[in-house]
Amino acid sequence: MGILLCIICHPLAAQQYPVKVQVQTLQPVSAQLSNLYNGSQARMIVTLLNTDLQQPTMNVRLRLNIKGTTVALRNRDYGSYPLLQLDAGLPVQLSLNDLAPYFDLNNMEISGIPGSQIQQSGKLPDGFYTFCVDVVEASSGRLVSNEKQSCSPPAWIATSDPPLLNLPRKGEAVAFREPLNIVFNWTPRHLGSPNAAFLTEYEFTMVELWDTTILPEAGFGTMPPLYQTTTNATTLLYGPAEPPLLPGKRYSWRIRAIAKQGVDEFEIFTNHGFSEIFYFSLQEDCQPPQQVAATIANGEATITWAPQPKMFEYLVEYREQDNDKATWFNVKSNDPRAVIRDAIPGHKYEYRVGGSCSLGSKTLGELHAFEMPGDAVDSGSCGLLSDIKLANDTALKTLQPDDQIMAGDFPVRFMTLKNSGDSYSGTGYITIPFLGYNRVKVKFDNIQVNTDRQLMKGMLMTTFDSTKLQGTNIDTVIQVFADLASVINDLAHLTLDADYLAVKEMAEQIKQLAEEELPEELKTRITKAADNLVQAKEEYNEAKKELADAKTPEEKAAAEKKVKDAEKKFDDAKEEVKAVTAEKAELLKGVTDVMLAAIKAVKEDAQKSENGAADAYSQQQKLMKAEVYDKQGLDSAVTVQDIEDLGGLQEILKEDELSPSARAFAQLAKDYNEKQQALLALRLIFSLSDYYKDANTLSTELKKDLALEGKILIRSIMEMHTARSSKEDMIKYAATYLKEKIANLFK
Repeated sequence: MGILLCIICHPLAAQQYPVKVQVQTLQPVSAQLSNLYNGSQARMIVTLLNTDLQQPTMNVRLRLNIKGTTVALRNRDYGSYPLLQLDAGLPVQLSLNDLAPYFDLNNMEISGIPGSQIQQSGKLPDGFYTFCVDVVEASSGRLVSNEKQSCSPPAWIATSDPPLLNLPRKGEAVAFREPLNIVFNWTPRHLGSPNAAFLTEYEFTMVELWDTTILPEAGFGTMPPLYQTTTNATTLLYGPAEPPLLPGKRYSWRIRAIAKQGVDEFEIFTNHGFSEIFYFSLQEDCQPPQQVAATIANGEATITWAPQPKMFEYLVEYREQDNDKATWFNVKSNDPRAVIRDAIPGHKYEYRVGGSCSLGSKTLGELHAFEMPGDAVDSGSCGLLSDIKLANDTALKTLQPDDQIMAGDFPVRFMTLKNSGDSYSGTGYITIPFLGYNRVKVKFDNIQVNTDRQLMKGMLMTTFDSTKLQGTNIDTVIQVFADLASVINDLAHLTLDADYLAVKEMAEQIKQLAEEELPEELKTRITKAADNLVQAKEEYNEAKKELADAKTPEEKAAAEKKVKDAEKKFDDAKEEVKAVTAEKAELLKGVTDVMLAAIKAVKEDAQKSENGAADAYSQQQKLMKAEVYDKQGLDSAVTVQDIEDLGGLQEILKEDELSPSARAFAQLAKDYNEKQQALLALRLIFSLSDYYKDANTLSTELKKDLALEGKILIRSIMEMHTARSSKEDMIKYAATYLKEKIANLFK
């Protein structure tokens, strides 16, 4: 019986591993494998300890396993590795050259991606990685270490892009000055990754381009550096202390980002850290304008400067501030002033003033800034062209793509342009303030523009393509119905073995999107799920620690249960996020259907009222004409359309001392204004219904519509949908809301 019990109990005994392994990687970890075993300072340290006193000396070899999100590397069993002797009780620490044979790619089995990809670059793809080391007894091939307890903590490995070059702009003509002061500026693109922990130096190199017949990018590598230096800053001032530059010459420059710790360099950038190659011409004696100033008034920014007699044309370039990806726009002028009319309220802009002293070149001055106040949007004439009488009828013959003109009250930016004598055809976009500063595409044929850059003859026609954005070069598009799909995709690949900060960052991202987009009920659920992700990770880490420290079977069983509970809590939280996302998608589809139906209903009501409103307005025109002209015996060659709208009639009608005839005329003028506004409102409804006629436009544009306060409307419909209101009630509410907002534009 005793023999039988021993046979039964033997398989239940825990396997003993005589060698303990500790693997430590110093953060951040470079994607270049050679950085882990080269250099003056160890980036990976492996400590081995033989705890078997019955085997005082043990000859072993190692087996390295690198486990990543998309790739795995494992030492071949038949590779060439040095033998290690472990004496009982004496720790052995390995690093640098000791580990080099195990990182030799010839000794590696690679799975997940083609081995040639890593063989050529020596780099790991971006992702989370753990580095595990198994210890194998040399004589028997027996595993003598616990493979579950011989891994480093997960490390995020990323390769960063080299810097973006900013100033001087590519191909720019830089003004020659005495003494010479040229500002070079670039933007790093690694600061949001773990690579920011490295000390980054920037190597600045500039060459003079002698051969102007080849591309500057090609000529850069054929010339010796005129000037080369390193700096830790992202701005370099090239002044009198540097080698002199000659006016009329062309120069090319480049930045190389170099990651360092101590004397060691790390390969963490693509293209070996080299940026794009920029070039500039040093313009002879063409100073940019001085005394530059910006004045903000009536929703416009007026830029003024002191005249520069040598410039035959001025140029103001501007873009959104603190956004290196923002597009530069420009306004040209023949006078020492220019007006920026398409700046968005509440936004900050940076601008430069310059111009041309000779054809084919331009010189730009230093950066300045202004901020547009976040005032309420002025509806202007709401789409009806005012009777603008232009005093200047001299046609402009030098328009180019990206130029800006004024069509009535609205700025128009050209995209494509074809010149036919004094007339132009092409495409562009118009910025409409009362539609939330949306940019709407337009096309035109044979228009004429005067030298004040005002539309003089011809017509602009809007275009619409429901499959494309109507605006162009828009750096930020706020999507009302933005999906959590990208977050869900990242969440699906997130595991409890990920770094704690990665889990916490994912949770914060989920909560931030919920705050911006979801109604309260769903917001509460997804926020709780995000918190559970972090809690589960904390509980998992604690349970893993308890499991590692467990000394009795009971302690081990309790710790294992905590690990499983944490894993279940983590998975449940992920499923809850996905469930809320699915419910949100259904909710937003319902909201979109309601909005489309409401807009259709508003348009149908407007169509029924259009003829009556037009007739009422026409009749009121006749009454006004008779009152102003016919009864006075005046010539009526000037029509009622030319009469300025009369304001303050409501207050005038309340004055007791008015004569009956004056009161009658004030009432007549008030009725005229009301019927005119009613007709304008109907026409605006038709414009809006044509614009918001599909789900794509609603999803990208309605939330930005300041005049309609689209964000408030969408939130209200969401809340009604969540409260189980009927679709008919929601459509009726949205239609009423839209009618009231449009009517209020004329008050």
